[in-house]
Amino acid sequence: WGPASTPASLRARAQSAQARFDEGEAFATQEKWDEALAAFRAAVEKDPEMSGAWYMIGAAEVAKNSAVPCEAAHDPLKRCLELDPDNAGAHCGLGGVLLYVREDDVRAEEHFRAALPRWVPAHRGLAEIFQERGDLDGAIREMLAHIDKGDPDGDGKARLAELRAMQHDALEKASARAEHAAASLLAEAER
Repeated sequence: WGPASTPASLRARAQSAQARFDEGEAFATQEKWDEALAAFRAAVEKDPEMSGAWYMIGAAEVAKNSAVPCEAAHDPLKRCLELDPDNAGAHCGLGGVLLYVREDDVRAEEHFRAALPRWVPAHRGLAEIFQERGDLDGAIREMLAHIDKGDPDGDGKARLAELRAMQHDALEKASARAEHAAASLLAEAER
């Protein structure tokens, strides 16, 4: 892409990058992650500003890791967002890496929120953050939004039931503590 590049050579590089990207998508469809990654990486070598290829590198790294966020996805997703700050999928993916790998729930929350309302799985990520923080009401609210907007993971109702059971247990414990405290105060007052 240097100063000696002509419009024709730039066009040829862009076409070559697109061809490699298309090849990567074909491999991704077949779940051939190593081949997909090689093709997407070749695309960004030819066009370092191809944000979609950076996104697909991050997504393929996660897919290759049994759909579990991994460190290898961090830099490609970050680069995608540098080039395309509105990429909701990259925000959600980076949020997952920050939450589950780097354990940075504050920055993860920022990215999950940036993915909304266009990327439904961001609600699930927010639900996880709220649960970790002990905010079961917030976790339930986000899981309900996840379900209401299509439940792309297919297990939202089961996850919602778990959160509601946790909330029920927490309320029962709080109620028992309050009853115990009230009984102690009453016993002291009678003395």
